[in-house]
Amino acid sequence: MKYIMKEFLLIIKTDGCVWTDLSPEELQAHMEHGGAYIGELMKDGVIKAANPVEKTGSRVVTGSNDTLKDGPFNESKELVAGFFHINAKDMDQAVAIAKKNPIFNDIRTTIEVHPLMPIGG
Repeated sequence: MKYIMKEFLLIIKTDGCVWTDLSPEELQAHMEHGGAYIGELMKDGVIKAANPVEKTGSRVVTGSNDTLKDGPFNESKELVAGFFHINAKDMDQAVAIAKKNPIFNDIRTTIEVHPLMPIGG
């Protein structure tokens, strides 16, 4: 049975502990586990894109004025550490894909799973 695939955005958030806080050995293990996970997603044809986000250098832009602020801000308890853009048949499958992410073994993190709205065109 062929499923119509939907797109999902998996947003990885941490409490500030990211891979740059890992020892060289921990980082190497994390990269190997992450590479295997991404390889599996590629083999299954579900991954569209994935990237970590740099720990510093973010900017917050508002459309209401010309203000550009450095970020993230201290009042935030969580930082966006990266994202995955995936295809899945439904939310349950997208959540299952997120739960398999080995990042949970390496750093304190949560993954938000967001369905993306299709755009015609």
